Amino acid sequence: MATTAEAHRKRPRGWYRRAILDAALVEFNANGVAGASINAIRQRSGASVGSIYHHFGDKDGIAGSLYLEGLHDYQQGFLAALHNSESTRDGIEAGVHHHLGWITRNRELARFLLLGRDAGVVASTEWPLRAMNRRFFAEVAEWTRPRMLAGELRELELDVLTALWIGPSQELARHWLAGRANRTLADATPVLADAAYRSLTTPGDTSNDPDL
Repeated sequence: MATTAEAHRKRPRGWYRRAILDAALVEFNANGVAGASINAIRQRSGASVGSIYHHFGDKDGIAGSLYLEGLHDYQQGFLAALHNSESTRDGIEAGVHHHLGWITRNRELARFLLLGRDAGVVASTEWPLRAMNRRFFAEVAEWTRPRMLAGELRELELDVLTALWIGPSQELARHWLAGRANRTLADATPVLADAAYRSLTTPGDTSNDPDL
């Protein structure tokens, strides 16, 4: 029978880091970042206090890593959906499908990203978050700008465009995560995807509509 020390040695590299993040997510969603304790995270993860501080420094470091890594995963999936699309309409609708699909598949992480940020997380992620968002929105703009110039999308500032594109889905997702939605996100996705496309194109323009 393997000893505890042998079992620890057999765990793959990064196992404890992932276990700490998973345990912290449960504690943060249950108690908030301020209300969660390092000891509770230690007990739930099976990691030592030394391991927690080695990987993350402190509790805000755990929360910041959880936030940034979750957002990075979301953003990379969104960009992949755009780049794999075959038309402007396909890309706009794929963005909505990704947004709501990612939240459905990662419900607890999405709850933390959308509903659980506190002052400590804001402070610990401010600069890396700015850099991450700058890269993300620059790549989104690289996809949308040529389509605006071609007349396939309305000429809008990027913040307005993304508000029309993702804003309604984001609002429904917040209600769903809080248990206040009357339907699943999957049920609402086709309607929201179609509405996003129509809000971003000139009325009467059917050049990207495969059904016409």
